[in-house]
Amino acid sequence: RARSLHTIVCGPAEDAGFSCHRATFGLSGMEAVISDRAGNEFSLQSRLIGKFNLDNLLISLAALVTLGIGTLRAVELLSTAEAAPGRLQRVVLPDKPLGQPTVLVDYAHTPDALEKVLQAVSAIEHRSLFCVFGCGGDRDRGKRPLMGRIAATRGDVVIITDDNPRSEDPAAIRTEILAGIEGSGLDFQTPGWLKKRSPAESGVVEIGDRAQAIAAAVSAAGANDIVLIAGKGHENYQITKKGKHFFDDCLAASQSGLLWDSATIVQATGGKSCNDNDTDRFPAVSTDSRSIGRHDIFVALKGDLYDGHEFIGKAVDGGAGCVVYSDKSALLQGAVSTVEVPDTLKALGDLAGWRRQAVKQLGNPVVVGLTGSCGKTTVKEMTAAIFARRWPERPDRPPGRVLKTAGNFNNLIGLPHTLLQVSAEHCAVVLEMGMNRPGEIARLAEITDPDIACILNVHGVHLEGLGTIEGVARAKGELFEKTGKDAVHVVNLDDELVVRCAAAHDRKTIGFCVSEKGLMLKPDVWAENIVADADGHLHFILHVREHHAPLTIQAPGLHNGANACAAAAIALAAGIGFDTIVQGLELFRSAVNRMETLATPSGLNVLNDTYNANPTSMASALKTLAALPAENRVAIIGDMLELGASSAALHEGIGRQVAEQKISFLGIVGAFSKDIKRGALDGGMDEERIVLFAEKQRAVDWVVNLVHSGRLQAGDWVLVKASRGIALDTVVRQLVS
Repeated sequence: RARSLHTIVCGPAEDAGFSCHRATFGLSGMEAVISDRAGNEFSLQSRLIGKFNLDNLLISLAALVTLGIGTLRAVELLSTAEAAPGRLQRVVLPDKPLGQPTVLVDYAHTPDALEKVLQAVSAIEHRSLFCVFGCGGDRDRGKRPLMGRIAATRGDVVIITDDNPRSEDPAAIRTEILAGIEGSGLDFQTPGWLKKRSPAESGVVEIGDRAQAIAAAVSAAGANDIVLIAGKGHENYQITKKGKHFFDDCLAASQSGLLWDSATIVQATGGKSCNDNDTDRFPAVSTDSRSIGRHDIFVALKGDLYDGHEFIGKAVDGGAGCVVYSDKSALLQGAVSTVEVPDTLKALGDLAGWRRQAVKQLGNPVVVGLTGSCGKTTVKEMTAAIFARRWPERPDRPPGRVLKTAGNFNNLIGLPHTLLQVSAEHCAVVLEMGMNRPGEIARLAEITDPDIACILNVHGVHLEGLGTIEGVARAKGELFEKTGKDAVHVVNLDDELVVRCAAAHDRKTIGFCVSEKGLMLKPDVWAENIVADADGHLHFILHVREHHAPLTIQAPGLHNGANACAAAAIALAAGIGFDTIVQGLELFRSAVNRMETLATPSGLNVLNDTYNANPTSMASALKTLAALPAENRVAIIGDMLELGASSAALHEGIGRQVAEQKISFLGIVGAFSKDIKRGALDGGMDEERIVLFAEKQRAVDWVVNLVHSGRLQAGDWVLVKASRGIALDTVVRQLVS
């Protein structure tokens, strides 16, 4: 049976259902007044570029209205429409003082397509048009000179680069493209010309490496310029003789927009430019003259035992392109850019803070800031393991999508160094924050601006600089205090001081716990039935809201149940699903010197926890040792540092806990050995089982004698723990060798 059809005409026809009477097109998009057949007018603002996209919007408007959506609502919806991936797609760049070009990525890879997109873009008012493109290998060779001629006709600056050369020689492909440009009127230039080019100059440059070509174009272009990157569009790979590897034009352009320039350094630091060169771009920030990269920024830090200003000359000789300094007398005269600041340590943090805000404008990544008296590094690693499961390494994705604090880089120098590595390719950043005096966490939070903030716990550590546990709580609480209104606070419901810190701020919270007391506060994440097996591995049931599953953590330490819950809560705040959380935690492994299980040639098991120590972590380690199945258990422990006036009493308390946990033998190293021994004796431990060592290496001889005498046997456990400054890791190395 015949079906009746309804037709809506769009465009200039007299009976058009929708038509445009007035429109303006610019680098920021378009503004158009659209009218329907009845004469009603609607204002449409769109970020889409080019007149052809107005035609697309009119057709889409007609389709939406036909589907029953009101015209006004349809216009509102279309005003938010984005370009199809790789089809004249706008690349987001961070704001800079001197402005940024408009960068567009398009799939055009034929002469006709390239001509049409260049025609559409060149019709928009602009200063200079940059065109970056190449031609694929093992394809029609005849189109290569044609595309070169088209680009030279429409573009002011043409950069010829590689685009899937496949089995062909990429240099030969570029030569064939360049042949079409000869006689076009554009002069051939070297890549260095781009840095010193005036806006009125035109030219052609050959840069084979596509990432370098894109970076050169974005860096050389300025506000009111257009950079068109053509040929690959939505494709996220490059094919060469070596095979297929990841490459994304949009990511490469975004990363290029993060390059430093003098004006941005001045804006970020509030400094004064003393030798400016606006055409220079600097890839990275360094404080070490020994490893300075070519054109890097050297920040001359001052410390109690060093002054980076003494190494400015070495940094410049090593290739530094910019020096950030505070001491004029140490500055060398030269061609490098220089920025003077009152305080170079603050400037380092300011540069990291600018970088964080820059990637925030790009829409990524999720940033986690975590602090606490114990467990920071373990929770950081657990969280990173979950994130790595959520954003895994894949051939069709950029490498290294999760950034985390390296080692103990968690202070006012280390954290900025980590954050300065963040790029457009990162999906998540996990930052550990340490401190030993008031104000440090506040500054780190200011730099980091975390999306998710977690205070793991508050215990009596760093009392030398903070006085009391309440002082520790106030210092840790600076993290919650300095987070933005949209941040999520991850709260340990087992710790009353952390709960108080969270209650003082109106933020979305996610709670975790492992105790009955915490369960009364209705956590989002909790663990039950925590037990350790013969290998020290932890088993428990993990609950994340309505989901639960049995979980095994490949690490000793009963405290790791709480650490795993903290990491799961952080992941929940990041929107990660339950299955991924479980899989990530099961992939976690202990870091070196942190509850690391090792074995000696004689069959003893060693629990290496020599990274650091405080009263809480020491007590937890002793409980873990006591829970391990063995005939005998040995504790070799040393000083816990930075405990101030309470040091002697706190060490004596640890000695009592050794006795209470029924540890078989106790070896003690350090200035507070007698205090630990006194506590152990008071707790009822036999004095014959306690040995004090004037030199820590003697502890190894003692263990050897215990083995040879038969008092220790294969399968028994030895815990080695102290603050990092005592360096008991050397004892562990000797034991296992």
